[in-house]
Amino acid sequence: MRASPLLPPLKDLCISVIASNFQDRPAFGDLPEKSVKRITAGLPLNLPLELAARLITDEAYWKRRAAIRWANCEASPHGRSWRQLYMEKNLQDALEQFDVTTGDLAELRRLMAFSRRFVQSLRLQQLPSHLDLQLLFDAMEDTPAALALSYSLKSVGMSYDRTMFGMKLSDCRCLARALAHTETLVMLDLSNNGLDDDKMRMLASGLADNISVIHLNLSHNRISDRGVRALAKLLDCNSVLALLDLSDNQLHADSGRALARALQHSRAIVSLNLRLNRLCDEGCRALCEALCQPPAVGPVRPASSGSSSSSNANSSSASSGAAAAGASAAAAKHLAPLERLNISSNGAGLGMLPALCNMLRFNKGLVELDVSSNNFGSRMGLELLNAVNSNVGLMGMDVRGCNVGSQVETGVTEEMLSRMEKKERSRLLGSQHQTAGS
Repeated sequence: MRASPLLPPLKDLCISVIASNFQDRPAFGDLPEKSVKRITAGLPLNLPLELAARLITDEAYWKRRAAIRWANCEASPHGRSWRQLYMEKNLQDALEQFDVTTGDLAELRRLMAFSRRFVQSLRLQQLPSHLDLQLLFDAMEDTPAALALSYSLKSVGMSYDRTMFGMKLSDCRCLARALAHTETLVMLDLSNNGLDDDKMRMLASGLADNISVIHLNLSHNRISDRGVRALAKLLDCNSVLALLDLSDNQLHADSGRALARALQHSRAIVSLNLRLNRLCDEGCRALCEALCQPPAVGPVRPASSGSSSSSNANSSSASSGAAAAGASAAAAKHLAPLERLNISSNGAGLGMLPALCNMLRFNKGLVELDVSSNNFGSRMGLELLNAVNSNVGLMGMDVRGCNVGSQVETGVTEEMLSRMEKKERSRLLGSQHQTAGS
């Protein structure tokens, strides 16, 4: 017997009842995925957040819920998950709008504790409360993995006051305490926060005990030589920092020398951005010379022995000597692991060009190099081109605005394009061979 076209199927009636009573009876039971999607399609978008985040995994629901609250949402920066996007932006709004005089700190802590299962990164564009960030790391425990923090203020209008912008020394002290204990933060972005040398030294005290941050962005601040020296001390053989951005600060030749010494010890740093500073010939030359030398090898600790016999002592001495010799040989073969270096717009000139050419001939680990907007002149242009051609590992180099002559600039550009095309062709052929083999 066929059902009457005027009566909806029983399944549709059940789905409608479950959706309308979901807040009172929140459960999907053992329903198939297709039915669950139909139920979530009919759910209201104002369900309590703790209830919705715990039970609803349908991405379409979270996309609709995010679209009515924020304009131009994009899930790609949030792990391609609309639920993660909603939870991260919801926590971001709560922190940015929190007022220490009228806000409920206990409720904020509860939100942070609940959100930790879904939040991976936070991008705070303002923090007028100057909240102690130790509260954030304590409440969220194993998250976030990425934190971008800007102490600015939105929609100030005619109430602009310069003192409302930038990190205070007390903020740096609180963040340093948090950094010393967190083991999950991987990326820290503190760009455009008015950091000076004293604040940088305070942050460095926390980074000294940190074992997780591998990407540090300190661009667009007011850090100069003293702050960089404190930071360079952290880049020893035990450092895990791999990407460091110090562009657009107030770095001079002393900063270049301090970073050059650090490059000889660091075993982790692969990217260093120093553009828009004032390193000049001395600072840039020190960096190039450091990249021509093998990293420093620390002393090899001799093996401990419970016996005090002369033969055991001689054996231990011989083994430690062999280990030291092996480490020295390895160091001679491998330079500092830096792969990307940007020293553009640093006021460098002809004085650093011989060191640059020598580095290009000797260092085969560098993949990208940007020296644009310096004033090298055309005297050693052909020597620079020959050095670039001899470095087969270099995949990208920018010499625009260096006054090396149109012939040299065109030659470097064409050489880099040729290498990139060859690399892309090899990649495509390799993937085709793998497909054919499988």
